[in-house]
Amino acid sequence: MSAAAATIAGRPGRPKSEEKHAAILQAASRLFLERGLQGTSMDQVARAAGVSKQTIYSHFDGKEALFRRCIRCKVESYGFDGVSVPAGDEARAVLFAVAKRFMGLIFDPEVVAMHRVVMAEAAAHPRIAALFFESGPAATQRTAASVLTELVRRGMLRPHDTDAASWQLLNLCFGSFQMRLLLHLIDSVPPAELDAHLRRAIADFVRLLHGAESPADTGPSDPRTSFGGLLLVGRRAPQDRFLDCCRRSLPRA
Repeated sequence: MSAAAATIAGRPGRPKSEEKHAAILQAASRLFLERGLQGTSMDQVARAAGVSKQTIYSHFDGKEALFRRCIRCKVESYGFDGVSVPAGDEARAVLFAVAKRFMGLIFDPEVVAMHRVVMAEAAAHPRIAALFFESGPAATQRTAASVLTELVRRGMLRPHDTDAASWQLLNLCFGSFQMRLLLHLIDSVPPAELDAHLRRAIADFVRLLHGAESPADTGPSDPRTSFGGLLLVGRRAPQDRFLDCCRRSLPRA
């Protein structure tokens, strides 16, 4: 059962309109995964849901609106319709808890499958990719940015560009797992391996933020000493350390 249908099915004594709404979302989610947005028609959704096409249009403006709602329901099923930051927690603990939920969503088999479907359609139908991105990844990133903003407000992180940093945090957390899942190289991510990776990624992320000057103090970032736009203070940039390793590996004349 889809996340949307499961959520609505839990409500006791719900009216018929909610039952139909859940049936439409469940049918549409399955068809979008099997055939993609372009390959799914509203007639097919109506037949699979056991409702008329007119009933679907009474709930949704069109196929794109239905597609967006299916994605948003999956996002909301992981609690990303609003993430509260517990009082008194240390920044790393908060970010680890939130990152675990993020990765649970990103590595969900249905999400991985939809990601593959959208990537296959993106070149010919960029509108589909834009709909998926805005309703899924971008919505998740906005939640991450709000968490970082709250941690800055509490003085648990130094002021920084939370919009840019939220993308950096998510990309650090992906590691190689997402790519390997998309390429069918692995079927799932071992929980212990993911936990260890997330703890390292978050420790690095927080350390970089606490080593960053306020944007007002630094002026434009220097690409030679910055990490994702965050100026590092009192330490060498990762790029320079990498170049040093390369130089040491070269044969001496």
